[in-house]
Amino acid sequence: YPFIPLTINPAAAGASKIFSAKGIFRIKPLFQVIGGASSSQQFMSIDMPLKKGDWGLGFLGFNTDQSFATSSGVISSNLGLAAVLSRHWNWGRGHQLSVGANSGINQYPIQGRLGTSEMLASVGVGITYRKEALTLGISKPSNRFDGLGDAPLYMQASYYFPVANLHTLKLGTVIRKDQETKFDLNAVFWYQEKVGVGVWYQQTGSEFGDPALLGTVEVPLGINFRVGYSYDFLGKNVTTLGSSTTSEAAGFHQIFISYNLDFGLGKLGQFRP
Repeated sequence: YPFIPLTINPAAAGASKIFSAKGIFRIKPLFQVIGGASSSQQFMSIDMPLKKGDWGLGFLGFNTDQSFATSSGVISSNLGLAAVLSRHWNWGRGHQLSVGANSGINQYPIQGRLGTSEMLASVGVGITYRKEALTLGISKPSNRFDGLGDAPLYMQASYYFPVANLHTLKLGTVIRKDQETKFDLNAVFWYQEKVGVGVWYQQTGSEFGDPALLGTVEVPLGINFRVGYSYDFLGKNVTTLGSSTTSEAAGFHQIFISYNLDFGLGKLGQFRP
């Protein structure tokens, strides 16, 4: 979610007042051995401003095997698709209050009466406040209509500040509250706005609730593109189930890419750590 904030808060749609398309490909191991176990996930989001930035529209999708073994010996997919709508109020010098909602469907790897996964509708809500470099948010991003499996409550905070000449440090945290409370910490140092190197400690978004420790690097390619890579050093401790084997030899690799366009609001040239 530090790469794709829409995954935990729909109020982020259109908040930057630019068109943004983002994608993540996540895989373990990087090169699969024939007959070995593997796990892969894909995430994508699109969001854009409407009505001169007063509204935002977005789309969110993901597909992941989740390493979930069925009784028949195959691995179920876990698909999610959602449309996102947000409203933004701007005042003073850099103040922004945003509210957002998403609605979509999720495929849960649960064996139903016919031995198949279940497609269930969901809705999510969120709110954020921004003041230049500060962002605060609270959200419940994916609540099932049948009242089961409701998403936890997420609270987010991030702040970035200059460090010497053109260097920037961004710090953030996410707290997840459901049956228990878990938290994440992340920090990214940007060297002269040309390369960002970071560390993320996650308890809220990794497989089966296991902690994750990611090293990351990001590089802007002009003003329209940005690419990034991260590696989960603790992912090797997560067992990936295959038809007959298990593998704990490697952590997860993540490849990230984003493409941005200005919709005439003059916001594309602003550096966003």
